[in-house]
Amino acid sequence: MKPFILVVDSDEACRDLLRTSLQKGGYDVSVLHDVKKVARRVALERPALMVIAGGTRRSGGVPALQALQALRTAQDDLPVIMLGDADDAIERIVALECGADDFISKPFNAREVLLRVHTVLRRVEQHSLQDPDSRAPYAFSGFSLDFASRRLTYHDAQVPLTQNEYALLALFSSAPGRLFSKEAIVRRVNAKIPDSNTCVSVWVYRLRLRLRQAAGACQFIETVHGQGFVFRPDQAPPRSAAIGSGLASMQSEQTSTHCSAA
Repeated sequence: MKPFILVVDSDEACRDLLRTSLQKGGYDVSVLHDVKKVARRVALERPALMVIAGGTRRSGGVPALQALQALRTAQDDLPVIMLGDADDAIERIVALECGADDFISKPFNAREVLLRVHTVLRRVEQHSLQDPDSRAPYAFSGFSLDFASRRLTYHDAQVPLTQNEYALLALFSSAPGRLFSKEAIVRRVNAKIPDSNTCVSVWVYRLRLRLRQAAGACQFIETVHGQGFVFRPDQAPPRSAAIGSGLASMQSEQTSTHCSAA
């Protein structure tokens, strides 16, 4: 599966230029003209990187910076490259302070944008969810997820996890309460699987089972039908919803034989 890039710009000519250049560079590309819809699009599609047009001297600039700042406030580490006005040092500084990974002034060279995208993604890949992480352990309801050792414990007793189960829980714990679509999950956990929808359901079912076996009837992963999953470490969903989602996941597992975790 190709890395997926989201381009956000109200300028149709710029959107088309970036889409063509990035597609030729080997990426899948989605475009968006309304910056106010960034949060929903990111939740549904979960791109590998976002290129977003800012411009503090234009009416569209402030919402773009606000969208970027909202991601960082929510501790979302989505790589972001900001496009802005030429030779505007203040705009560049503000964008970087808000959490942009890079800043490119307009008018830009499409090849330069492509090279900057390559550079940012290479840097991000060095800290992927599948690799050891230097973050402090994440604790919830008696569980502790240690990112450095990739171990989950429940009241100090180890809970065995496969590689995909660990990566899924690490992803969920990075943003409790956020909706993750199946597409977003597969792009972050294992982008090489052949059947993303079925496999994500199997991963979620198996992770739920691991947590339930360790802690009893606890249910931390809520199914939002037709949209994805939400991790709620301190608030279990209604029992009926949990039962329904568990049955659906069991059916998915029974029909899938090629999605076994690594």
